[in-house]
Amino acid sequence: MIRTLVVLTTVTLFGVLIWQSWHLHDIVHERKALMEDYAEINKANYELFNIELWKEQTLDIINERINTFEISPATYQMLDGLLKGYLNDLHTRYITQGELADVIISEVKTSGKVNAFLVKVVEQQVPTLVKDLDLRPQIPGLSANMIAEIKANEPLIMEYVRSELLRLVMDNSTRNLRDRRQGIFEKYNTTTAEEADIYLLDKINALDMSIRSGMITLIGAGLLVLLSCVLLGQAFSGVWMISSLTVLSVILLVLGVSMPMIDIDARLSSFGFTLMDQDINFDEQIIYYQSKSIVEVTQTLWRGGTWDLKLVGVLVIMFSVIFPTIKLILSGLYLFTERIRKSQLVKKIIFHLGKWSMADVFVVAIFMAYIGFYGILSS
Repeated sequence: MIRTLVVLTTVTLFGVLIWQSWHLHDIVHERKALMEDYAEINKANYELFNIELWKEQTLDIINERINTFEISPATYQMLDGLLKGYLNDLHTRYITQGELADVIISEVKTSGKVNAFLVKVVEQQVPTLVKDLDLRPQIPGLSANMIAEIKANEPLIMEYVRSELLRLVMDNSTRNLRDRRQGIFEKYNTTTAEEADIYLLDKINALDMSIRSGMITLIGAGLLVLLSCVLLGQAFSGVWMISSLTVLSVILLVLGVSMPMIDIDARLSSFGFTLMDQDINFDEQIIYYQSKSIVEVTQTLWRGGTWDLKLVGVLVIMFSVIFPTIKLILSGLYLFTERIRKSQLVKKIIFHLGKWSMADVFVVAIFMAYIGFYGILSS
């Protein structure tokens, strides 16, 4: 009766352990998917490295400056001096130096409507008449009238400047990268990045709590299984206890190689600068994010294309999956099969592969760092 109770308890605990392992596996992978979507939404491509957003923010600053822009009295005074100088130069060129007379005589000659006698009179009289003109006293009045006209049309000038800046900033614009996130927004029934971030962070925080409680439950179930294995060994024999421990090791091995074992998250928590006395800030800019299990690391290395990455991928899968699986299987067979117990090869595999148990951890850590930095640079 006691033996039957121990067996049923052990089987039940193994069932609970397997179910909890599967449940934890699902939660972790759900969190990974949410984190990947969160990283995609907040990728620097859509804000910090998005030329369209830079154009919009720059245009907003310029528009704000234009709306508050006023031409100062000193500027109008300087413009008045420039206009007077320009008009004086025109007077000297066309009146004093006689260029206007030359233009009039040339027009009379080429028109063909004036007889030769009048043409000769024009040639003799016009240069003297033009040089006798003195328009300099009227120059200040002309300049003042032009300044008054500019002041009256100042709003029109500002609107023209604004439209030209808009054309310069927005012409030849590139494709708006932010639209590519629309699929993620629709996936979570949101319309903006801010709404999606709030939703995803709430879900991720809830899953973190579930993962912590799941880990506690898994550890508790594992300890109970160990206890039941000890009781099983006392009720039957040590072979049954070791067999149960081997089954437990297989469950944990499958869980370990299939769950994410390393996260690489490169981000700028904040980035800001000042343009025209206006602050431009970018918060939470993700450059690169990857979360990989040992199996996924192996797939990434194998798809790397070059022979050295493929070789490392083979080594990782051998040390992480194949060797531990072989060792566990042979350890189980060692207990039940006389032929296996007598095999020197099996003994060497069982007792010497153990020293390589941590090799995969170091290899995967190093190459995940390599893959992560390569991904950051390529991104």
